[in-house]
Amino acid sequence: MKAGLGSAPARAVALAWALILMPSLGAPAGAQPLPAERQTRHALIIGIGEYADPEVPALRGIVHDVASARRMARAMAIPESQVTLLRDKEATAERILDEIEALQARVAEGDRVFIYYSGHGTRWYEETTTDRGQAGACSEGLLAADGQVLTNTVLGASLAPLARRTDKMLVFYDACFSGGVAGSPARTRSLRGGAETVVPKFSRAGTTERCAQASNFRPRSLAGALQQQQALPQNVVHVAASGPDELSFDSSAHGGFATVAWRDCLLGEARDLDGSGAITVDEVTRCAQAKMNQALAGQPGILGQTLTVAGNPAFVPAWLGLAPGAAAPLQAVARPSEILAELHGQRDGTRGVVASVHQSRLRIGVDALQMDITPARDGHLYVALAGSDGQSLYLLYPNDLATDNRVRAGQRISLPGPGWEIVAGGPPGFETLLLMVTDAPRDLGGLGRQKAGPFMKTLLDEAGRTRLQSVLGNGTPAQACGRLGAPSCSDAFGAVLLQVEAVR
Repeated sequence: MKAGLGSAPARAVALAWALILMPSLGAPAGAQPLPAERQTRHALIIGIGEYADPEVPALRGIVHDVASARRMARAMAIPESQVTLLRDKEATAERILDEIEALQARVAEGDRVFIYYSGHGTRWYEETTTDRGQAGACSEGLLAADGQVLTNTVLGASLAPLARRTDKMLVFYDACFSGGVAGSPARTRSLRGGAETVVPKFSRAGTTERCAQASNFRPRSLAGALQQQQALPQNVVHVAASGPDELSFDSSAHGGFATVAWRDCLLGEARDLDGSGAITVDEVTRCAQAKMNQALAGQPGILGQTLTVAGNPAFVPAWLGLAPGAAAPLQAVARPSEILAELHGQRDGTRGVVASVHQSRLRIGVDALQMDITPARDGHLYVALAGSDGQSLYLLYPNDLATDNRVRAGQRISLPGPGWEIVAGGPPGFETLLLMVTDAPRDLGGLGRQKAGPFMKTLLDEAGRTRLQSVLGNGTPAQACGRLGAPSCSDAFGAVLLQVEAVR
């Protein structure tokens, strides 16, 4: 029996993939329902506005930052019961490291973690010995409430095991690592007058003048330290409130400028710039940068503040859907192959999948697609293809003729299976295949689709693209999800992106 897709009877140009629909997660503040809480997600929120050292300026906006971080955690489907909060004097260096260790103990493999810090940063000059002699750099650190510095090296070593264990870890630190304000020493200052005070989030504790102000030293960053600890860049996102030689600012009335902007964009103000149906860290950050530029415009002596992202900017941090007016500008719409590429960018780098096609060029109406897939872990296999017409996306596997998509680690599966085949249907061009092995099954029931023989043709209107994308960030919820002995509802998956060419 032949099963086909596309215009030619019993022929296939496009292969399709099983993608699930999760409940839509609320978007702008108060405009849409919040997502269902997931037991596979965790947060550690640290806010330090009062320090033991009276020489360290107080940050009056921290109370607002903590509230903002809680809202961001909720948007990421993190249950309140799985949010750990350290405020002011609680946030000693020892306690922060203890809580990171405790987080490692309760986080299951494939879970997601959000770590947020708001407080003072610091930086100091440090020499190291290399094969070529002495080399110097300005090392970054976060200032704990007791005046101890959590260096980039210490934090990198502490967070690295967690990063290797999680599917995705998002670290947001609203602090700064340079004390210069337009060439002048850091100081408390009021930018707007009245009751609001705006304070640089930098302390000179333990630093020297050249690292407090200079921009001619390459910094040893927190994100860099984590990467040196072999945390895969696909699995970690670092968002810093400012560049390495810039200040970030705390407003007593609103909180950190970076936190406020990123929060509002995450909760619905960010735009789907490429029309893919999902809003990524990069798109949230672009939105937040525009808001910060506006907030700081015209302030005397302030040259701006640049949000800095390291790791995986393609990560989709929260499924809030698209708010009214958040559609892509100028009606930009991603091609199906670009949507699959963005989905591929959400993969867990530790979950390997080896896949290949028997023929990379298929004659239209003649050659059948054949592929082999070997997963590194047990899971569920989904295969999708963006057609060579540049407009269609199909589900190939599972399908009406092959419903059991469970796969075993190290065991090769060859597709198509007995009783069905896929023959190239045209038009000439390249077709993109996404093969995904998920820890937990995906629920296809809510996916907008049309039947195409035994396969599904995914609807790619605005709502359809969003539903398609949402599958990637969410495993199917199960009763007792996240508890010992319960079925997996992990969001994690491994994936491979392949291409075949349809020719006449």
